[in-house]
Parts: sequence; C-alpha cells; structure tokens
Amino acid sequence: MMIVAYAKNNMLDDALMLFDKMTVRDAISWNSMIKGCVDCGELCLARRLFDEMPERNVVSWTTMVNGYLKFGRVEVAESLFWDMPERDIAAWNAMIHGYCGNGRVEEGLKLFEKMPCRNVISWTAMIGGLDQNGKSEEALLLFRKMMALDVVPTSSTFACVLTACANAMDFNVGVQVHSHVFKLGYYIDEFISASMISFYSNCKKVKNAHQIFSETLSKNVVIWTALLTGYDLNSKHEAALRVFSDMIKTDILPNQSTFTSALNSCRGLKAIDMGKEIHAIVIRLGLETDVFVGNSLIVMYNECGNISDAVAVFEKINNKNVASWNSVIVGSSQHGQGMWALIFFNQMIRACVDPDEITFTGLLSACSHSGMLQKGRCFFEYIHLYKPMALKLQHYTCMVDILGRWGKLEEAEKLIKNMPMKANSMIWLALLSACRMHSNIEVAERAARSIFDLEPDCSAAYVLLSNLYASAGRWTDASRIRMEMQQGGVVKQPGSSWVNLKGRKHEFLS
Repeated sequence: MMIVAYAKNNMLDDALMLFDKMTVRDAISWNSMIKGCVDCGELCLARRLFDEMPERNVVSWTTMVNGYLKFGRVEVAESLFWDMPERDIAAWNAMIHGYCGNGRVEEGLKLFEKMPCRNVISWTAMIGGLDQNGKSEEALLLFRKMMALDVVPTSSTFACVLTACANAMDFNVGVQVHSHVFKLGYYIDEFISASMISFYSNCKKVKNAHQIFSETLSKNVVIWTALLTGYDLNSKHEAALRVFSDMIKTDILPNQSTFTSALNSCRGLKAIDMGKEIHAIVIRLGLETDVFVGNSLIVMYNECGNISDAVAVFEKINNKNVASWNSVIVGSSQHGQGMWALIFFNQMIRACVDPDEITFTGLLSACSHSGMLQKGRCFFEYIHLYKPMALKLQHYTCMVDILGRWGKLEEAEKLIKNMPMKANSMIWLALLSACRMHSNIEVAERAARSIFDLEPDCSAAYVLLSNLYASAGRWTDASRIRMEMQQGGVVKQPGSSWVNLKGRKHEFLS
C-alpha cells in the first residue's frame, strides 16, 4: 500500500527505497513496484524489475503490456502479449484498448474477433475504440451485435454508445439508447447525463440537451461543460456564456474543456471584455501555462484583433505544441505582422517542433500580406523539397496570391497549370483578382475561362472581368460580360469577391 501511495504521488525514489528494504516480496509487491514505475514514466526501470522478478503472474505480464502501449511501443507490447504463458480476459482487453488508443483499430478488431471469451469490458473497449478512430457507424453496428448476443451493457458502454451516436449524428439510435438508459436506471449516472447532453447537442436538439441538464440532480463539471459546449456547438454563444457564469456562481471549478468552449463563444461574439474576464479566472486557477487553455486564449485574442495579448499568452505556455505555434504564426499573419510570423517559425524549428500544413499556410499568408516575394518563394521551395506531402491546394493558392501581388502573373498561371492536383475556382480567382490589380487582360481572360469551366455561375469572376474591361476603357466587352451574367441568371453574391475569399484560407483553424 505504501509503494502504491508513493508512486501515485510521483515519489518513485521513496517507493524504490521501501521496496528494497522489504525482507519478503510477493508477486503483489513486485507488480505494485512495476506499475509504479510505469505510472511515473520509468518504462526501462519497469522492464528491468519485470526481468528480475522471480515468479511472474498474468498481472505482471499485463502490467508491462499496458506500459508499452501507454508509451506507443505497440510492437514490443504485441510481442510480449504473444509471449505470455497464459492470457486472461484482462490481458486481451488491455491489448485491444492499446491497439485502439494508438490508432490501430483494425488490428484491435482482428484481436477482438480472435478472443476465446469476451466480457462487457471487451465489447465496450472495442465500441469506444471504433468511435474514437472515426468509425462511429461501425461502433453502433457492433453495439447492435452485442445486444443481440444478450450481453448486458454497463454505464460505461452506454456512455461510449451515446458518444458514437453523437459523432455519427444518429438521432434514432441515440433516442433508443436513451430509453434503455432510463429503463435500467442509469440516467442518474453523471457521465451518462453528460453523454446524453452531448448527443442531443450534436443532433441540434439543444432544448432536449437543456432538459437532460435540468433533470440531472447532481451536476459536476463534466455535465456543466457538456451543456456549455453544446450551446457553443450550436452557435448559441450568449447562452453558453450564461452557463459559464452560472457555473462560476455555483462554485463549480471549470476545467480545460470548459475554458476552451467558453473562450470559443467569446471569439464567436467578438466579446473581448468577457474573454479577458475568463482569462483572469484562468490566471487565478493557475491554468495560464496549460497548453490547451493557452491555445484557446491565443485564438480568442487573435479573432478579437488583439495580437499583442495573444503573443503574451503564447509566451507563458510551458509545453507548447504544434497548435500553439500555428495559432501565433497564423494570428501574426492575419494582423499584418509578417516578420513576427517568420520569427516565431524560426523559434519553432529551434524548439524541434515539426511544422505541418497549417504552419506553412500561415507562413505563406504572412509573406503575401507583408509583400515578401522572395521569402515566399523560399518557403514554397522548402515545402516542395522537404515536406512535399504537406503541400496542399491552399499553399498553391497562397503562392499565387504572393506572385499576383507582385505582378508575376504569367509565373502564377504556370504554377497553377503545373500543380499535381486539380485547380479549383478559388485559385483561379486569386489570379483573376491579381490581373484586375495589374490590368492584365490577356491572363485575366484565360483565368476567367478556367473559372467558368469549373463554376459557370461564379458571380465574382463575372464582376472582376467586367470591372477589368471597364477600367481598360473596353466598354463593349464590359457590357457583354454583364449581359452574359444577366442572361445566365447569375446574381452577384455579397462577399464573393477575392478580397473576402482570401479570408477563407484560415477557416479550417476555426
């Protein structure tokens, strides 16, 4: 018991010292010490103890299998699993959970089918694993199979199934599960209530979600956060912030997920004052250095136009992840601070954080907004040479925009035609907009033809080409384009010009 307590409190040296002093050690002593090493991140030490153990039992083997799976060393865990002299159902379940937790759900499913005997934990692990790996429909099919075999679900099973219903937006199955939950008396379970709130919210039934919340007798932070997130998901940001305010008044301490949803609602309303109040609560709770809360604060300040506060938050995050760097790089780009974006990218590389496609979109966009042609070319060439798999259509669109701003229209056109993927209307609109800026009718006509081949009713292309003809004094051509637009029933859409389309490049960050 003392070894377990020391390990739980990250006092591994004390646990080891006590273990060494033990005159008699049984299997439980060894297993407790091995698990303590695993829990404290000392996998090598755990393996050494496992190898020194005089007599191992199935718990010893399963503990080591779990340890390797926890640190993503699936092959070692797999080898150890098949080397086990005997495997109980807990060992099989551990391996299935580990496969799914490491994104190898197909292997988990194959192992599940090989199991000589399954219990409800096996079924629940597989259902949850399928759902967590984007296979929510398959998770629900497996649940139906489980019910057909008369396996009695637990509250954990229902929570997993409701989450799968939410992700698959399968309202009918979710309602049936709700009925089962009510009949079996699980509706008083707090995690079941939270799962039902999330399910109804995902299916756009916010009133139902609120009703579940109201009927829940004991409301913990998970339930409050589920309702808040549900309102945020359905763009009911004012209601979400009221829930957050009520939660604070009820003395429920928010967690990382609570702050993420609340700050997202502040962003949706551009409510920077409320965002700052929430930031103050974050500081009081000592969560300002937390990477998830910090990332949410950065995005909120970026969206509300306060890049300086976003950078200040970024600097205080302890263990920055790629999303932290992307948020500050994209934010700097959006607010015209191109050099800041480049400085942050250099720091990111020195911190050994691997950039991804969002990073490169932010960098190229920064070069575009700040008029840095040569740096834009260098970054594009760098991605092309060293990260070709990360090169997506949005990166080509950014590069066309950079070249277009500098009047390199033929070069931009050539880049589009030599892309490895098919061009869409947006990238041609970037070129057409640049032609309008530099009064290049010849390239503009070719760009417009390409747009009309892809999207015959693109009003932005008609307007840009007509305005280009008009600015060049070619009134007959301008009138002809307007006439073609009217005859085709094309109506000018507000916000369809390239000026607004450029903003779409970062929508995926929202």
